[in-house]
Amino acid sequence: MFDGETNFQYNERPISDILAEQAPSPPKFSTHNDFTVYVMGPYTAFNAEVAYDDADTLRTPFQNDPLFDPDRHITNDGKGDMEQALRDFCTNLRENLNCRAFIATDIDIPTHEQAEEQNKTRSDDEPVVEGMDPLAQSVAFAAHSDAVIFLFTQGGLTTGVGAETGGILGEFHLRRGNPALTHKPGQRIGLYLDESFSSATIDELPKGYDIQYDSFSTKSDLHEKVRNWFDSLDRETRDTDLPVFIPGETYSSDTDS
Repeated sequence: MFDGETNFQYNERPISDILAEQAPSPPKFSTHNDFTVYVMGPYTAFNAEVAYDDADTLRTPFQNDPLFDPDRHITNDGKGDMEQALRDFCTNLRENLNCRAFIATDIDIPTHEQAEEQNKTRSDDEPVVEGMDPLAQSVAFAAHSDAVIFLFTQGGLTTGVGAETGGILGEFHLRRGNPALTHKPGQRIGLYLDESFSSATIDELPKGYDIQYDSFSTKSDLHEKVRNWFDSLDRETRDTDLPVFIPGETYSSDTDS
């Protein structure tokens, strides 16, 4: 985890301190093994019963998906819970790859809407709850994490994560040919697509942005490819001292002139 000084804070606390406290740890965690992985993906599964009137005739309203299990990842009101599927994926990463994999909701920072609701019930002697918008949270988490994984699968509603993907890649100046000093090395950002997933915009991202890209067919296939990526990151970090994050001026003085 990058624990250097940045402008990423919540309630005047550095995001790195918050992640160090709250990001779930692997079973064999130690201060010498603090490889932190921010995982992003859809939190809601596509449900045909919401989209189509006659979907109740289907065997299942959910699409076949390598991460989503319709028998396990269901909320009490019958909605598809992709968030839990992502949590399970992170749990597997922590157990098998000995890293601190987490999703945004593992970290106790409310959005502005959530903060507004909490402030309605707080007592007068309690401090005002401050909010932080989801994209700002994701940018901060990504900056401090050793690796960032974007997951796109057939069964998830990907509008939100798609927007955040573009926001994060733009924030770190990763578009090919951008003269800005890179704030996040593209080697540390991985885009993983389910082979059944199709989106012209997402499919073209590696053409425009200097990031890692791969596809997968099964959950085990995804885990193997992520393992290989982490191994290559470890080797590159040892060989070239690959930074996790590069704070400072966006553009060099030569570029400005």
